[in-house]
This record gives sequence, C-alpha cells and structure tokens, in this order.
Amino acid sequence: NNGVMYTAPAMEFMGAGIQAHLGYVLQADDATVGDGAQGAYQETWGKGYEAGVTITYDALKVGVYGSERENNTPNASTGQQITDEFNGVWYATYSFGPVSIGYSESYLDGGVTAGLENPTASKAERTAGGLFTGEQMSIAFNVNDNMSISYTTSDETYDTQDDAKTAATTDDDVTETIDALQVAYSMGGMSIKAYNMEVTNPNQDDNAADASITEIALGFAF
Repeated sequence: NNGVMYTAPAMEFMGAGIQAHLGYVLQADDATVGDGAQGAYQETWGKGYEAGVTITYDALKVGVYGSERENNTPNASTGQQITDEFNGVWYATYSFGPVSIGYSESYLDGGVTAGLENPTASKAERTAGGLFTGEQMSIAFNVNDNMSISYTTSDETYDTQDDAKTAATTDDDVTETIDALQVAYSMGGMSIKAYNMEVTNPNQDDNAADASITEIALGFAF
C-alpha cells in the first residue's frame, strides 16, 4: 500500500561505502493501489516498518534487510493479538576476474497462529503456520566475451516449530530444493540462451512430484 521510502546518500568509512534504506507504511496490507489512490481500510494489518543497509568494499558487496508489520487479528481463544509478521534477509556477492559468487539467507515468520502443516501438503508462505527459512548460493563464469555459464542452488525449508519428542511424524520439516544451470552465447546479432531447473518437494510438499524444466531461446537482432 502507499508508504514513504527513503534511501540515504552513500557514505564512506575506512574505504567502504555504506548506504541505509528506510521505509514506513501506515497500513501495511496486501492491497494494490494506483499512484495517489487510497487503499480501503481493513482491520487485519497495521503499520509496517523496514530498514536495510548496503555495504560495498572493492569487489565485495553485503546487504542486510528486515521488515515488520503489525498483525491486528485477535486470537479466537485468548483475544490477544497474533504475532506480528517479520521478514529478514542478508546477502553477499563477490567478483574476481570473470567469476562472480553470491550467497544469501532469508527468514520469514508470517505471525500466523495455525495448526501444524502436514508435510504432504503444499505450504503457502505468509499464511501457513510455522517458519520459512532459505539458503541460496550461486556462481557465474564469463568464459569469454560471447559465452557465460551460471549455476544456482536454493534450499527453502518449512519449519513446523514442533520440537516435542512426542511430535507426530506427519509434522516433520520439509525442504524444497532448486538447482538451476544457465548458459548464454552470443555471436554478432544472434544469441542463444538455455537453462535447466530441477525442483524437489515443490511448495514444501513432501508428497509432490519432482519437477524438471528445460528451455532454449534463440534471438536475432536486425
């Protein structure tokens, strides 16, 4: 929804560039409104806050970001407010010669009070109970001026938050894994791009069939 965003001017400290990012939203719901339009009032979500810092030093870049929004939905049994939603991520990238590498971790607590999700069912982020954590790694290599290759792997885990010894086996944590390989080649006005992606446990569903996607694109510039 409509909000105020501010990115501070970059500052230099001991050879590193530091830049801060801040944001505030009076009503942080999921409604999409046009520029200057007013979103309809609703009671579920309250204010939203976000902050981030980006640090660059030579070929290294590191970023940290977090956001929180008030959840005003009362718990049916206690009448108290359900936990606020929190999202957080940090990442680092580094380039040396023709090679670039990246790593990131993410965390999502939707603030939802719900029963434990069955591992053989799809999980909807921000509406399912439990926590979502992610870990991503990537590497890219520019073979020459015409050809580049990159590889990415990602693990997205749904954590039921049920650590009791008596927890049912149907409430185990589930990890969705994605492995992707990309290749691009250009020669004059012609370009060829291809990728292959392998997905296991899509949508954190332990019973879902694995998926494999391969696409090839050919382009000409006249």
